[in-house]
Amino acid sequence: MIGLILFLYTIVLIVLFFYSFHSFILLYLHLRYRKHKEGNTNYKNLSEYPQVTIQLPVYNEKYVVRRLIESVTMLEYPKDKMEIQILDDSDDETSEIISKIVLYKSAQGFDIKHIRREKREGFKAGALQYGLERAKGEFIAIFDADFVPPHDFLLKLLPEFGDPYVGVVQARWGHLNQDESLLTKSQAISLDNHFINEQGLRSCAGFFINFNGTCGIWRKSAIIDGGGWSGDTLAEDLDLSYRIQLKGWRIKYREDVVVPGELPDDVDSFRIQQNRWAKGTFQVGMKLLKKVLKSDLKLMTKYEAIVHLTCHINFVAMFLMGLLSFPIIFFKVERVVSEGYYNFISLFTIGAFGYPLLFLISQKSIYSDYKRRIIYILGTIGYSMGLSISNTKALLEAVLNKNIIFVRTPKSGGTRHKYSSKGNSLIPLLEIAFGLYIFFTFLYAVANEQYAISPFLFIYGFGFLNLGFSSIKDRFVLLKHQEVLCSRENS
Repeated sequence: MIGLILFLYTIVLIVLFFYSFHSFILLYLHLRYRKHKEGNTNYKNLSEYPQVTIQLPVYNEKYVVRRLIESVTMLEYPKDKMEIQILDDSDDETSEIISKIVLYKSAQGFDIKHIRREKREGFKAGALQYGLERAKGEFIAIFDADFVPPHDFLLKLLPEFGDPYVGVVQARWGHLNQDESLLTKSQAISLDNHFINEQGLRSCAGFFINFNGTCGIWRKSAIIDGGGWSGDTLAEDLDLSYRIQLKGWRIKYREDVVVPGELPDDVDSFRIQQNRWAKGTFQVGMKLLKKVLKSDLKLMTKYEAIVHLTCHINFVAMFLMGLLSFPIIFFKVERVVSEGYYNFISLFTIGAFGYPLLFLISQKSIYSDYKRRIIYILGTIGYSMGLSISNTKALLEAVLNKNIIFVRTPKSGGTRHKYSSKGNSLIPLLEIAFGLYIFFTFLYAVANEQYAISPFLFIYGFGFLNLGFSSIKDRFVLLKHQEVLCSRENS
């Protein structure tokens, strides 16, 4: 039994080291391309105005849809060259709200269409493909309901298509509500790292990057050449991004153009979003990674694709590491295992410092007050660990092809009203139980002077307990809010 635990723990550390080593690759790329990124700010003006179709995929977004449409109709672009498609799959009052706005905006001279389908087949991908087949534009801009594009979005991004090999131009996400809570602050740090370091540095190095599902513009011919939008994964954006890049198209990333969006402000919504991203990314890996590896791409491009498409295996490894932490520490305290084994596994701990350093770099590159944000990096790490239970479940479902349903992330639009996120009722209880187990391990480690691992255990335990208890609290608050609304309606 002891041998099996040691073997599993060693495998877990090797897996975590493989993915954490990638952070040092990014740090190297940061040093190599830092001056290139800082000086890459001279962009061309738009010499002519091509026909653009703006697609707004919407599903039950009554709290944010008005803000979205208002921001899109404020874009600086000729009305006769801009078509707006509201791809509405809603089954609540959102459709009625959209209908009224469309009538008003049409009277103002906008070419705006309210497009409904009989069935929600293919979810978001199906809606985008349905709209694409009816789109007038040579270029397709896409915005999710929780984003607010800046007025010069089209004017800044469209000139990039002067390069005939550019199939997509992707902007950076900003955050409308990042200062709302520890949860939103931690999410913002994670997303900033993705856009500044992962998207930005991979783009500089010529590796595959991806359209992020929103805040970007597609060349219509690139979508068609790539085979169109497909609903066979939950990451239709990543799927099509890889398919077009395998055909020779390039994705241009514009770090200087920022589109603010709304971060999930409750734990269930956050968990739903992260589970969908984990499941969808792994599905794309199972679908396309073999093609990537068989291609004539450079070795480093293939390596980056492996990390990109399989990175959520990290969550399985983190879960197992937490599960095995107590027996591993117990074996050391009781001298059941030789000190040589612990000297060996200590070599893997270097991987724990790469991503926190990247988080710091991303914050420093964006915010002048980055120093006050550093403390929230601990929250980012803790929540990542806390997600390991639900994301492990998501990966197993991807492998088994179960529960492949696009579950939208509920948005409140800054209001006090919320959609029910319908999260799994068992997951928060498991997170609390596992968090208590990790904290027990932490106390055991401190009592036995195992101080090196104690800070990590504390952060991990906090992540699990915070997610679990916050989820239960949020559901209780939502239930009370719904009861108040029902009583008002009945009275």
